[in-house]
Amino acid sequence: MRYARQHSLFSVRWLSAALPLCAALAMGCHGKVGDVGMSGTGGNIGLGGAAGMDVPCSGASDPRLAVASQRIMLLTKAEVVNTVRYLVDDTEATALVNSGAFQITSFTEQHFPPADGEETNINPTSILPLANLAEHVGNYVTMNFAAVTKCTTATDSCAQTYLNALAAKAYRRALTADESQRFTALYTTLKSQVVNNYLVTTTVEQATGYSVFALMMSPQLMWRWEHGGTQTTSGPAGVYLTDAELASQLSFFLTDRPPDDMLLAAANAGTLRANLASHVSRILQTPTARAWLRDVMELYFLINQLPAVPIDGAKFPAFDNGMIASMFTDVEMFLDKVLWTGQLNDLLTSKSAFVNTRLATDIYKIPTPGGATLDNFVEVQLPADQRAGILTNPAFLTSRGRSDGLGLVIPRGKTVKAAFLCLPTAAPDLSKIGPQVEAAKAQFATLTGQEQVAERAKVPLCKECHGTFDSYGLVLEFFDNLGIYRTNYAELMNMPAIDGHTTLPDVLGGATVNNAVELATNLTTSPTFTNCMATSMLQFAMTELASPVQLPLPPTQSGCAAADVVQKYQSGSAKTFSGLLTAITQSPAFVVRKAAP
Repeated sequence: MRYARQHSLFSVRWLSAALPLCAALAMGCHGKVGDVGMSGTGGNIGLGGAAGMDVPCSGASDPRLAVASQRIMLLTKAEVVNTVRYLVDDTEATALVNSGAFQITSFTEQHFPPADGEETNINPTSILPLANLAEHVGNYVTMNFAAVTKCTTATDSCAQTYLNALAAKAYRRALTADESQRFTALYTTLKSQVVNNYLVTTTVEQATGYSVFALMMSPQLMWRWEHGGTQTTSGPAGVYLTDAELASQLSFFLTDRPPDDMLLAAANAGTLRANLASHVSRILQTPTARAWLRDVMELYFLINQLPAVPIDGAKFPAFDNGMIASMFTDVEMFLDKVLWTGQLNDLLTSKSAFVNTRLATDIYKIPTPGGATLDNFVEVQLPADQRAGILTNPAFLTSRGRSDGLGLVIPRGKTVKAAFLCLPTAAPDLSKIGPQVEAAKAQFATLTGQEQVAERAKVPLCKECHGTFDSYGLVLEFFDNLGIYRTNYAELMNMPAIDGHTTLPDVLGGATVNNAVELATNLTTSPTFTNCMATSMLQFAMTELASPVQLPLPPTQSGCAAADVVQKYQSGSAKTFSGLLTAITQSPAFVVRKAAP
Protein backbone atom coordinates (compact mmCIF):
# COMPACT_ATOMS: atom_id res chain seq x y z
CA MET A 1 0.00 0.00 0.00
CA ARG A 2 1.83 3.05 -1.18
CA TYR A 3 0.41 6.52 -1.14
CA ALA A 4 1.52 9.17 -3.59
CA ARG A 5 1.28 12.87 -2.89
CA GLN A 6 -0.97 14.85 -5.16
CA HIS A 7 0.65 17.75 -6.93
CA SER A 8 -1.05 20.99 -7.85
CA LEU A 9 -2.54 21.31 -11.32
CA PHE A 10 -1.61 24.96 -11.40
CA SER A 11 1.61 26.90 -11.68
CA VAL A 12 2.57 30.43 -10.66
CA ARG A 13 5.42 32.50 -12.08
CA TRP A 14 7.60 33.84 -9.29
CA LEU A 15 10.01 36.74 -9.74
CA SER A 16 13.53 36.34 -8.42
CA ALA A 17 13.47 39.94 -7.20
CA ALA A 18 10.73 39.27 -4.62
CA LEU A 19 11.30 40.62 -1.13
CA PRO A 20 13.40 38.31 1.04
CA LEU A 21 10.62 37.79 3.57
CA CYS A 22 8.19 36.94 0.81
CA ALA A 23 10.73 34.49 -0.59
CA ALA A 24 11.27 32.80 2.73
CA LEU A 25 7.60 32.39 3.40
CA ALA A 26 6.91 31.35 -0.17
CA MET A 27 8.12 27.94 0.95
CA GLY A 28 4.50 27.45 1.94
CA CYS A 29 3.21 27.99 -1.59
CA HIS A 30 3.67 24.53 -3.00
CA GLY A 31 1.53 21.49 -3.62
CA LYS A 32 3.43 18.74 -1.84
CA VAL A 33 2.28 18.96 1.75
CA GLY A 34 -1.35 19.10 2.67
CA ASP A 35 -2.82 18.83 -0.83
CA VAL A 36 -5.98 16.88 -0.22
CA GLY A 37 -8.28 16.91 -3.23
CA MET A 38 -7.96 18.89 -6.44
CA SER A 39 -9.92 21.57 -8.18
CA GLY A 40 -10.00 22.83 -11.71
CA THR A 41 -12.30 23.81 -14.50
CA GLY A 42 -12.39 20.81 -16.76
CA GLY A 43 -12.63 17.65 -14.70
CA ASN A 44 -15.15 14.90 -14.27
CA ILE A 45 -15.88 14.60 -10.59
CA GLY A 46 -16.71 17.68 -8.90
CA LEU A 47 -17.26 20.01 -6.11
CA GLY A 48 -14.07 21.83 -5.14
CA GLY A 49 -14.70 25.05 -3.32
CA ALA A 50 -14.93 28.18 -5.45
CA ALA A 51 -13.94 26.75 -8.82
CA GLY A 52 -16.52 27.11 -11.59
CA MET A 53 -17.92 25.01 -14.36
CA ASP A 54 -18.77 26.00 -17.92
CA VAL A 55 -21.89 23.86 -18.38
CA PRO A 56 -24.21 22.92 -15.49
CA CYS A 57 -24.97 19.23 -14.98
CA SER A 58 -28.03 18.04 -16.83
CA GLY A 59 -29.44 15.52 -14.37
CA ALA A 60 -29.27 11.76 -13.80
CA SER A 61 -28.15 10.96 -17.34
CA ASP A 62 -25.30 13.47 -17.50
CA PRO A 63 -22.25 11.57 -18.80
CA ARG A 64 -20.01 13.38 -16.29
CA LEU A 65 -21.54 11.27 -13.55
CA ALA A 66 -19.30 8.46 -14.84
CA VAL A 67 -15.77 9.53 -13.96
CA ALA A 68 -13.60 6.46 -14.56
CA SER A 69 -12.99 4.42 -17.66
CA GLN A 70 -13.04 0.63 -17.51
CA ARG A 71 -9.99 -0.46 -15.58
CA ILE A 72 -7.66 -3.37 -14.91
CA MET A 73 -5.94 -2.66 -11.60
CA LEU A 74 -3.07 -4.35 -9.83
CA LEU A 75 -3.80 -4.89 -6.16
CA THR A 76 -1.76 -2.80 -3.77
CA LYS A 77 0.75 -4.58 -1.59
CA ALA A 78 -1.49 -4.16 1.43
CA GLU A 79 -4.45 -5.54 -0.51
CA VAL A 80 -2.38 -8.61 -1.43
CA VAL A 81 -1.42 -9.18 2.20
CA ASN A 82 -5.03 -8.64 3.25
CA THR A 83 -6.03 -11.21 0.61
CA VAL A 84 -3.72 -13.68 2.34
CA ARG A 85 -5.36 -12.70 5.62
CA TYR A 86 -8.76 -13.51 4.14
CA LEU A 87 -7.77 -16.69 2.28
CA VAL A 88 -5.49 -18.21 4.92
CA ASP A 89 -5.31 -16.49 8.32
CA ASP A 90 -3.95 -13.54 10.31
CA THR A 91 -0.92 -15.49 11.45
CA GLU A 92 0.41 -16.00 7.94
CA ALA A 93 -0.41 -12.44 6.84
CA THR A 94 1.47 -11.01 9.82
CA ALA A 95 4.37 -13.40 9.28
CA LEU A 96 4.62 -12.25 5.65
CA VAL A 97 5.05 -8.64 6.66
CA ASN A 98 7.45 -9.42 9.49
CA SER A 99 9.56 -11.71 7.31
CA GLY A 100 10.30 -8.97 4.79
CA ALA A 101 9.29 -11.32 1.97
CA PHE A 102 6.73 -8.77 0.82
CA GLN A 103 7.52 -5.34 2.20
CA ILE A 104 4.83 -2.70 2.64
CA THR A 105 5.60 0.99 2.85
CA SER A 106 5.56 2.16 6.47
CA PHE A 107 2.49 4.01 7.67
CA THR A 108 4.54 7.16 8.24
CA GLU A 109 5.55 7.27 4.56
CA GLN A 110 2.08 6.69 3.11
CA HIS A 111 -0.07 9.41 1.60
CA PHE A 112 -3.67 10.12 0.73
CA PRO A 113 -5.40 8.88 -1.39
CA PRO A 114 -4.35 5.32 -0.55
CA ALA A 115 -3.73 3.75 -3.99
CA ASP A 116 -2.62 6.86 -5.89
CA GLY A 117 0.77 6.14 -7.45
CA GLU A 118 0.36 2.36 -7.22
CA GLU A 119 2.64 0.39 -9.48
CA THR A 120 0.65 -0.47 -12.60
CA ASN A 121 2.45 -3.50 -13.98
CA ILE A 122 4.40 -6.60 -13.09
CA ASN A 123 8.07 -6.20 -13.93
CA PRO A 124 11.35 -7.97 -13.10
CA THR A 125 11.68 -5.92 -9.93
CA SER A 126 8.23 -6.63 -8.55
CA ILE A 127 7.80 -10.24 -9.67
CA LEU A 128 10.36 -11.61 -7.19
CA PRO A 129 8.54 -10.27 -4.10
CA LEU A 130 5.31 -11.72 -5.49
CA ALA A 131 7.00 -15.09 -5.97
CA ASN A 132 8.44 -14.90 -2.45
CA LEU A 133 4.98 -14.18 -1.09
CA ALA A 134 3.40 -17.04 -3.02
CA GLU A 135 6.07 -19.48 -1.84
CA HIS A 136 5.69 -18.32 1.76
CA VAL A 137 1.92 -18.83 1.69
CA GLY A 138 2.18 -22.20 -0.08
CA ASN A 139 4.68 -23.48 2.46
CA TYR A 140 2.48 -22.26 5.30
CA VAL A 141 -0.51 -24.19 3.94
CA THR A 142 1.61 -27.33 3.55
CA MET A 143 2.94 -27.11 7.10
CA ASN A 144 -0.45 -26.26 8.63
CA PHE A 145 -2.64 -28.32 6.32
CA ALA A 146 -5.25 -29.55 8.79
CA ALA A 147 -5.70 -26.22 10.55
CA VAL A 148 -5.94 -24.19 7.32
CA THR A 149 -7.99 -26.57 5.15
CA LYS A 150 -10.15 -28.00 7.96
CA CYS A 151 -9.55 -31.44 6.43
CA THR A 152 -9.57 -33.94 9.27
CA THR A 153 -8.00 -36.47 6.90
CA ALA A 154 -5.56 -35.57 4.14
CA THR A 155 -7.49 -36.86 1.12
CA ASP A 156 -7.52 -35.71 -2.48
CA SER A 157 -11.26 -35.08 -2.30
CA CYS A 158 -11.03 -32.77 0.73
CA ALA A 159 -7.99 -30.96 -0.66
CA GLN A 160 -9.67 -30.32 -4.03
CA THR A 161 -12.86 -29.09 -2.36
CA TYR A 162 -10.79 -26.69 -0.27
CA LEU A 163 -8.78 -25.47 -3.27
CA ASN A 164 -11.82 -24.79 -5.46
CA ALA A 165 -13.51 -22.83 -2.67
CA LEU A 166 -10.26 -20.96 -2.06
CA ALA A 167 -9.91 -20.08 -5.75
CA ALA A 168 -13.43 -18.63 -5.85
CA LYS A 169 -12.58 -16.43 -2.88
CA ALA A 170 -9.26 -15.46 -4.46
CA TYR A 171 -10.89 -14.60 -7.78
CA ARG A 172 -13.60 -12.68 -5.89
CA ARG A 173 -16.30 -14.38 -7.99
CA ALA A 174 -17.65 -17.80 -8.89
CA LEU A 175 -15.30 -19.93 -10.96
CA THR A 176 -16.25 -20.84 -14.50
CA ALA A 177 -16.47 -24.53 -15.35
CA ASP A 178 -13.20 -24.33 -17.28
CA GLU A 179 -11.42 -22.61 -14.40
CA SER A 180 -12.60 -25.24 -11.94
CA GLN A 181 -11.45 -28.04 -14.23
CA ARG A 182 -8.05 -26.43 -14.78
CA PHE A 183 -7.50 -25.95 -11.08
CA THR A 184 -8.47 -29.54 -10.32
CA ALA A 185 -6.15 -30.72 -13.10
CA LEU A 186 -3.31 -28.64 -11.63
CA TYR A 187 -3.66 -30.36 -8.27
CA THR A 188 -3.79 -33.79 -9.95
CA THR A 189 -0.63 -33.01 -11.94
CA LEU A 190 1.20 -31.74 -8.88
CA LYS A 191 0.20 -34.87 -6.99
CA SER A 192 1.74 -37.18 -9.57
CA GLN A 193 3.59 -36.45 -12.81
CA VAL A 194 6.37 -37.80 -15.01
CA VAL A 195 9.42 -35.53 -15.19
CA ASN A 196 12.36 -36.60 -17.38
CA ASN A 197 11.04 -40.15 -17.42
CA TYR A 198 10.79 -40.25 -13.64
CA LEU A 199 7.50 -40.47 -11.76
CA VAL A 200 7.40 -37.63 -9.24
CA THR A 201 4.81 -37.85 -6.51
CA THR A 202 3.94 -35.54 -3.64
CA THR A 203 1.77 -35.82 -0.57
CA VAL A 204 -1.71 -34.32 -0.38
CA GLU A 205 -0.30 -31.59 1.84
CA GLN A 206 2.49 -30.76 -0.59
CA ALA A 207 0.25 -30.75 -3.67
CA THR A 208 -2.16 -28.45 -1.86
CA GLY A 209 0.65 -26.07 -0.91
CA TYR A 210 2.00 -26.00 -4.47
CA SER A 211 -1.51 -25.32 -5.78
CA VAL A 212 -1.85 -22.40 -3.38
CA PHE A 213 1.52 -21.12 -4.61
CA ALA A 214 0.13 -21.10 -8.16
CA LEU A 215 -3.11 -19.49 -7.03
CA MET A 216 -1.24 -16.66 -5.32
CA MET A 217 0.59 -15.91 -8.58
CA SER A 218 -2.53 -15.99 -10.74
CA PRO A 219 -3.58 -12.80 -12.55
CA GLN A 220 -7.17 -13.35 -11.41
CA LEU A 221 -6.02 -12.81 -7.84
CA MET A 222 -3.44 -10.09 -8.42
CA TRP A 223 -5.60 -7.91 -10.66
CA ARG A 224 -9.06 -6.41 -10.46
CA TRP A 225 -11.03 -6.45 -13.72
CA GLU A 226 -13.91 -4.22 -14.79
CA HIS A 227 -15.47 -5.86 -17.84
CA GLY A 228 -18.92 -4.67 -16.82
CA GLY A 229 -22.34 -6.14 -17.46
CA THR A 230 -25.85 -5.16 -18.43
CA GLN A 231 -27.26 -1.82 -17.29
CA THR A 232 -30.15 -2.61 -14.97
CA THR A 233 -30.87 0.84 -13.55
CA SER A 234 -31.40 4.32 -14.91
CA GLY A 235 -28.41 6.56 -15.06
CA PRO A 236 -25.70 7.83 -17.37
CA ALA A 237 -24.72 5.81 -20.39
CA GLY A 238 -21.70 3.63 -19.74
CA VAL A 239 -20.50 0.23 -18.61
CA TYR A 240 -22.10 -0.87 -15.36
CA LEU A 241 -20.09 -3.04 -12.99
CA THR A 242 -21.23 -6.61 -12.55
CA ASP A 243 -22.30 -7.64 -9.07
CA ALA A 244 -18.96 -9.40 -8.57
CA GLU A 245 -17.03 -6.31 -9.68
CA LEU A 246 -19.21 -4.12 -7.48
CA ALA A 247 -18.50 -6.40 -4.51
CA SER A 248 -14.76 -5.89 -5.00
CA GLN A 249 -15.13 -2.14 -5.51
CA LEU A 250 -17.16 -1.85 -2.33
CA SER A 251 -14.98 -4.08 -0.17
CA PHE A 252 -11.63 -2.63 -1.15
CA PHE A 253 -13.06 0.87 -0.62
CA LEU A 254 -14.41 0.19 2.86
CA THR A 255 -11.92 -2.40 4.17
CA ASP A 256 -8.88 -2.57 1.85
CA ARG A 257 -9.67 -6.29 1.66
CA PRO A 258 -11.41 -8.68 -0.77
CA PRO A 259 -15.16 -9.20 -0.44
CA ASP A 260 -16.12 -11.33 2.55
CA ASP A 261 -18.25 -14.46 2.29
CA MET A 262 -21.57 -12.63 2.70
CA LEU A 263 -20.71 -10.08 0.03
CA LEU A 264 -19.55 -12.77 -2.38
CA ALA A 265 -22.70 -14.80 -1.76
CA ALA A 266 -24.89 -11.78 -2.54
CA ALA A 267 -22.90 -11.06 -5.69
CA ASN A 268 -23.16 -14.66 -6.88
CA ALA A 269 -26.89 -14.67 -6.16
CA GLY A 270 -27.41 -11.42 -8.06
CA THR A 271 -28.90 -9.66 -5.03
CA LEU A 272 -26.07 -7.29 -4.14
CA ARG A 273 -27.14 -4.27 -6.15
CA ALA A 274 -30.69 -4.32 -4.79
CA ASN A 275 -29.42 -4.57 -1.21
CA LEU A 276 -26.28 -2.48 -1.49
CA ALA A 277 -27.14 -0.06 1.34
CA SER A 278 -27.67 -2.87 3.84
CA HIS A 279 -24.31 -4.40 2.94
CA VAL A 280 -22.63 -1.01 3.33
CA SER A 281 -24.22 -0.63 6.76
CA ARG A 282 -23.13 -4.11 7.80
CA ILE A 283 -19.54 -3.63 6.65
CA LEU A 284 -19.21 -0.20 8.28
CA GLN A 285 -20.01 -1.78 11.64
CA THR A 286 -17.10 -4.22 11.43
CA PRO A 287 -13.85 -3.54 13.30
CA THR A 288 -11.93 -4.13 10.05
CA ALA A 289 -13.71 -1.34 8.18
CA ARG A 290 -13.53 1.08 11.10
CA ALA A 291 -9.82 0.54 11.67
CA TRP A 292 -9.05 0.91 7.95
CA LEU A 293 -11.13 4.06 7.49
CA ARG A 294 -9.67 5.61 10.62
CA ASP A 295 -6.22 4.98 9.13
CA VAL A 296 -7.39 6.63 5.89
CA MET A 297 -8.46 9.72 7.81
CA GLU A 298 -5.10 9.84 9.56
CA LEU A 299 -3.49 9.88 6.12
CA TYR A 300 -5.96 12.53 4.99
CA PHE A 301 -5.08 14.85 7.87
CA LEU A 302 -1.35 13.98 7.56
CA ILE A 303 -1.29 12.71 11.15
CA ASN A 304 0.62 9.60 10.08
CA GLN A 305 3.63 11.85 9.43
CA LEU A 306 3.88 12.77 13.12
CA PRO A 307 6.92 10.54 13.86
CA ALA A 308 8.83 12.09 10.96
CA VAL A 309 8.44 15.72 12.07
CA PRO A 310 11.99 17.04 12.69
CA ILE A 311 11.26 18.78 15.99
CA ASP A 312 14.28 19.89 18.00
CA GLY A 313 14.31 17.68 21.09
CA ALA A 314 16.49 20.14 23.00
CA LYS A 315 13.93 22.91 22.53
CA PHE A 316 10.91 20.66 22.96
CA PRO A 317 12.05 17.88 25.34
CA ALA A 318 8.50 16.61 25.85
CA PHE A 319 8.43 15.43 22.22
CA ASP A 320 9.83 11.92 22.35
CA ASN A 321 8.66 8.46 21.32
CA GLY A 322 6.44 8.21 24.37
CA MET A 323 4.73 11.51 23.56
CA ILE A 324 4.30 10.51 19.91
CA ALA A 325 2.64 7.26 21.00
CA SER A 326 0.38 9.17 23.42
CA MET A 327 -0.65 11.67 20.73
CA PHE A 328 -1.43 8.84 18.33
CA THR A 329 -3.64 7.08 20.88
CA ASP A 330 -5.48 10.32 21.65
CA VAL A 331 -6.23 11.16 18.02
CA GLU A 332 -7.15 7.58 17.11
CA MET A 333 -9.62 7.35 19.99
CA PHE A 334 -10.98 10.76 19.01
CA LEU A 335 -11.47 9.68 15.39
CA ASP A 336 -13.08 6.42 16.48
CA LYS A 337 -15.58 8.40 18.53
CA VAL A 338 -16.54 11.10 16.02
CA LEU A 339 -16.45 8.90 12.91
CA TRP A 340 -18.62 6.12 14.29
CA THR A 341 -20.78 7.62 17.05
CA GLY A 342 -21.05 11.30 16.13
CA GLN A 343 -22.04 13.62 13.33
CA LEU A 344 -19.75 14.55 10.44
CA ASN A 345 -19.42 18.09 11.81
CA ASP A 346 -18.10 16.66 15.08
CA LEU A 347 -14.77 16.32 13.30
CA LEU A 348 -14.56 20.10 13.69
CA THR A 349 -16.66 20.86 16.76
CA SER A 350 -16.16 18.05 19.29
CA LYS A 351 -14.53 19.03 22.58
CA SER A 352 -13.53 15.46 23.42
CA ALA A 353 -9.98 14.31 23.99
CA PHE A 354 -8.55 11.09 25.36
CA VAL A 355 -5.74 11.71 27.80
CA ASN A 356 -3.26 9.77 29.86
CA THR A 357 -1.25 11.33 32.65
CA ARG A 358 1.36 12.62 30.23
CA LEU A 359 -1.03 14.37 27.82
CA ALA A 360 -3.06 15.85 30.68
CA THR A 361 0.02 17.30 32.38
CA ASP A 362 2.34 18.23 29.51
CA ILE A 363 0.03 19.07 26.58
CA TYR A 364 -3.54 19.83 27.59
CA LYS A 365 -2.49 21.35 30.93
CA ILE A 366 -5.54 20.00 32.75
CA PRO A 367 -5.90 18.06 36.00
CA THR A 368 -5.33 14.33 35.45
CA PRO A 369 -8.78 12.70 35.31
CA GLY A 370 -9.63 9.76 37.51
CA GLY A 371 -8.55 6.44 36.05
CA ALA A 372 -5.93 7.93 33.77
CA THR A 373 -2.44 6.43 33.96
CA LEU A 374 0.53 6.45 31.65
CA ASP A 375 -1.06 3.57 29.74
CA ASN A 376 -4.77 4.16 30.35
CA PHE A 377 -6.54 6.94 28.45
CA VAL A 378 -9.69 8.62 29.74
CA GLU A 379 -12.12 10.80 27.80
CA VAL A 380 -12.32 14.44 28.91
CA GLN A 381 -14.10 17.55 27.69
CA LEU A 382 -11.77 20.40 26.80
CA PRO A 383 -12.37 24.15 27.29
CA ALA A 384 -15.00 25.23 24.77
CA ASP A 385 -13.26 28.53 24.07
CA GLN A 386 -9.92 26.88 23.22
CA ARG A 387 -10.40 23.59 21.39
CA ALA A 388 -12.37 22.60 18.29
CA GLY A 389 -12.18 19.03 17.04
CA ILE A 390 -9.36 17.84 14.84
CA LEU A 391 -8.28 21.43 14.12
CA THR A 392 -6.80 21.79 17.60
CA ASN A 393 -5.84 18.19 18.27
CA PRO A 394 -2.15 18.03 19.29
CA ALA A 395 -1.33 15.25 16.80
CA PHE A 396 -2.83 17.26 13.94
CA LEU A 397 -1.02 20.44 14.97
CA THR A 398 2.31 18.78 15.70
CA SER A 399 2.33 16.83 12.44
CA ARG A 400 2.72 20.22 10.72
CA GLY A 401 5.33 21.34 13.25
CA ARG A 402 8.78 22.74 12.58
CA SER A 403 12.12 22.06 14.20
CA ASP A 404 12.33 25.39 16.01
CA GLY A 405 8.59 25.93 16.41
CA LEU A 406 8.64 29.13 14.33
CA GLY A 407 6.71 29.98 11.18
CA LEU A 408 3.80 27.66 11.97
CA VAL A 409 1.26 29.83 10.13
CA ILE A 410 2.35 28.45 6.76
CA PRO A 411 2.24 24.64 7.17
CA ARG A 412 -0.88 24.75 9.30
CA GLY A 413 -2.69 27.18 7.02
CA LYS A 414 -1.93 25.13 3.92
CA THR A 415 -3.14 21.94 5.57
CA VAL A 416 -6.43 23.52 6.67
CA LYS A 417 -6.95 24.93 3.18
CA ALA A 418 -6.34 21.55 1.58
CA ALA A 419 -8.08 19.25 4.08
CA PHE A 420 -11.21 21.30 4.79
CA LEU A 421 -11.68 23.29 1.58
CA CYS A 422 -10.08 20.95 -1.01
CA LEU A 423 -8.16 23.83 -2.55
CA PRO A 424 -4.60 23.28 -3.82
CA THR A 425 -1.75 25.73 -3.48
CA ALA A 426 0.35 26.70 -6.46
CA ALA A 427 4.04 25.91 -6.55
CA PRO A 428 6.79 28.54 -6.81
CA ASP A 429 10.13 27.85 -8.43
CA LEU A 430 12.28 27.58 -5.33
CA SER A 431 15.43 27.25 -7.42
CA LYS A 432 15.09 30.95 -8.30
CA ILE A 433 14.46 32.25 -4.81
CA GLY A 434 16.68 29.98 -2.68
CA PRO A 435 19.11 32.75 -1.59
CA GLN A 436 16.25 35.02 -0.56
CA VAL A 437 14.75 32.17 1.45
CA GLU A 438 17.95 31.65 3.39
CA ALA A 439 18.45 35.38 3.91
CA ALA A 440 15.01 35.83 5.41
CA LYS A 441 14.98 32.93 7.86
CA ALA A 442 16.34 35.05 10.69
CA GLN A 443 13.29 37.30 10.51
CA PHE A 444 11.05 34.46 11.64
CA ALA A 445 12.55 34.70 15.11
CA THR A 446 11.51 38.31 15.64
CA LEU A 447 7.99 38.53 14.15
CA THR A 448 4.60 37.51 15.53
CA GLY A 449 2.18 35.66 13.28
CA GLN A 450 0.22 38.86 12.63
CA GLU A 451 3.42 40.69 11.68
CA GLN A 452 4.48 37.94 9.30
CA VAL A 453 1.10 37.95 7.59
CA ALA A 454 1.08 41.77 7.39
CA GLU A 455 4.50 41.84 5.74
CA ARG A 456 3.44 39.33 3.12
CA ALA A 457 0.21 41.21 2.45
CA LYS A 458 2.19 44.31 1.48
CA VAL A 459 3.63 42.57 -1.57
CA PRO A 460 1.16 41.51 -4.29
CA LEU A 461 3.40 38.63 -5.32
CA CYS A 462 3.32 37.24 -1.78
CA LYS A 463 -0.31 38.03 -1.12
CA GLU A 464 -1.46 36.21 -4.26
CA CYS A 465 -0.42 32.92 -2.73
CA HIS A 466 -0.32 33.42 1.03
CA GLY A 467 -3.59 35.33 1.04
CA THR A 468 -5.32 32.04 0.28
CA PHE A 469 -4.20 30.26 3.45
CA ASP A 470 -2.40 32.54 5.93
CA SER A 471 -5.64 33.33 7.75
CA TYR A 472 -6.25 29.65 8.57
CA GLY A 473 -2.81 29.31 10.09
CA LEU A 474 -3.11 32.58 11.96
CA VAL A 475 -6.04 31.44 14.11
CA LEU A 476 -3.98 28.41 15.15
CA GLU A 477 -1.18 30.59 16.56
CA PHE A 478 -2.76 30.03 19.98
CA PHE A 479 -1.10 26.61 19.90
CA ASP A 480 2.63 26.04 20.06
CA ASN A 481 4.66 23.47 18.16
CA LEU A 482 3.24 20.59 20.25
CA GLY A 483 -0.32 21.85 20.32
CA ILE A 484 -0.12 23.36 23.81
CA TYR A 485 -2.55 26.25 24.22
CA ARG A 486 -0.80 29.58 24.81
CA THR A 487 -1.73 33.24 25.04
CA ASN A 488 1.66 34.79 24.23
CA TYR A 489 4.85 34.15 22.27
CA ALA A 490 7.20 33.00 25.01
CA GLU A 491 10.04 32.67 22.48
CA LEU A 492 9.91 36.35 21.46
CA MET A 493 11.27 39.34 23.39
CA ASN A 494 8.72 40.97 25.69
CA MET A 495 6.45 37.91 25.22
CA PRO A 496 3.88 39.64 23.00
CA ALA A 497 0.28 38.46 23.26
CA ILE A 498 -1.16 36.19 20.59
CA ASP A 499 -3.57 37.93 18.22
CA GLY A 500 -5.44 35.41 16.08
CA HIS A 501 -8.10 37.61 14.55
CA THR A 502 -8.26 37.52 10.77
CA THR A 503 -10.53 37.95 7.79
CA LEU A 504 -11.16 34.68 6.00
CA PRO A 505 -10.90 34.40 2.20
CA ASP A 506 -13.98 34.88 0.05
CA VAL A 507 -14.48 31.12 -0.28
CA LEU A 508 -15.63 31.22 3.36
CA GLY A 509 -17.59 34.43 2.97
CA GLY A 510 -14.90 36.88 4.07
CA ALA A 511 -15.96 36.55 7.70
CA THR A 512 -13.85 37.82 10.58
CA VAL A 513 -12.82 35.19 13.13
CA ASN A 514 -10.66 35.40 16.22
CA ASN A 515 -9.60 31.84 16.95
CA ALA A 516 -9.81 28.22 15.89
CA VAL A 517 -13.20 27.69 17.53
CA GLU A 518 -14.73 30.44 15.40
CA LEU A 519 -13.02 29.07 12.28
CA ALA A 520 -14.49 25.62 12.99
CA THR A 521 -17.95 27.14 13.38
CA ASN A 522 -17.56 28.98 10.09
CA LEU A 523 -16.50 25.82 8.29
CA THR A 524 -19.43 23.78 9.58
CA THR A 525 -22.03 26.43 8.82
CA SER A 526 -20.85 26.91 5.23
CA PRO A 527 -21.32 24.19 2.59
CA THR A 528 -17.58 24.09 1.94
CA PHE A 529 -16.57 21.53 4.55
CA THR A 530 -19.24 18.99 3.60
CA ASN A 531 -18.52 19.51 -0.08
CA CYS A 532 -14.81 19.02 0.47
CA MET A 533 -15.29 15.83 2.49
CA ALA A 534 -17.60 14.44 -0.20
CA THR A 535 -15.10 15.33 -2.90
CA SER A 536 -12.15 13.81 -1.06
CA MET A 537 -13.92 10.60 -0.05
CA LEU A 538 -15.15 10.10 -3.62
CA GLN A 539 -11.59 10.74 -4.78
CA PHE A 540 -10.46 8.08 -2.31
CA ALA A 541 -13.08 5.62 -3.59
CA MET A 542 -11.76 6.10 -7.14
CA THR A 543 -8.03 6.29 -6.37
CA GLU A 544 -7.05 3.56 -8.74
CA LEU A 545 -7.68 5.74 -11.76
CA ALA A 546 -4.81 5.93 -14.22
CA SER A 547 -4.51 9.64 -13.44
CA PRO A 548 -5.93 11.94 -10.74
CA VAL A 549 -9.42 13.31 -11.26
CA GLN A 550 -10.30 16.99 -11.05
CA LEU A 551 -13.01 18.38 -8.83
CA PRO A 552 -14.50 21.51 -10.36
CA LEU A 553 -18.06 22.11 -9.16
CA PRO A 554 -18.91 25.05 -6.88
CA PRO A 555 -20.70 24.41 -3.57
CA THR A 556 -24.16 25.30 -4.92
CA GLN A 557 -23.97 23.11 -8.03
CA SER A 558 -25.79 19.79 -7.93
CA GLY A 559 -26.08 16.86 -10.25
CA CYS A 560 -22.57 15.68 -11.13
CA ALA A 561 -20.28 13.26 -9.32
CA ALA A 562 -19.22 14.67 -5.95
CA ALA A 563 -22.09 17.16 -6.00
CA ASP A 564 -24.43 14.21 -6.56
CA VAL A 565 -22.89 12.59 -3.49
CA VAL A 566 -23.57 15.72 -1.43
CA GLN A 567 -27.15 15.79 -2.66
CA LYS A 568 -27.67 12.16 -1.63
CA TYR A 569 -25.96 12.79 1.72
CA GLN A 570 -28.03 15.89 2.48
CA SER A 571 -31.27 14.14 1.59
CA GLY A 572 -30.47 11.20 3.86
CA SER A 573 -31.29 11.01 7.53
CA ALA A 574 -27.76 10.32 8.81
CA LYS A 575 -25.47 13.37 8.72
CA THR A 576 -22.59 11.17 9.74
CA PHE A 577 -19.33 9.94 8.25
CA SER A 578 -21.06 6.63 7.59
CA GLY A 579 -23.89 8.50 5.88
CA LEU A 580 -21.38 10.21 3.60
CA LEU A 581 -19.70 6.93 2.67
CA THR A 582 -23.09 5.36 2.00
CA ALA A 583 -23.98 8.24 -0.32
CA ILE A 584 -20.77 7.61 -2.26
CA THR A 585 -21.65 3.96 -2.78
CA GLN A 586 -25.06 5.01 -4.10
CA SER A 587 -23.57 7.41 -6.66
CA PRO A 588 -23.26 6.60 -10.39
CA ALA A 589 -19.53 7.35 -10.21
CA PHE A 590 -19.12 4.35 -7.93
CA VAL A 591 -20.76 1.81 -10.25
CA VAL A 592 -20.58 3.18 -13.81
CA ARG A 593 -17.54 3.27 -16.07
CA LYS A 594 -16.93 5.03 -19.34
CA ALA A 595 -16.40 2.48 -22.09
CA ALA A 596 -12.72 1.98 -22.87
CA PRO A 597 -11.83 3.15 -26.40
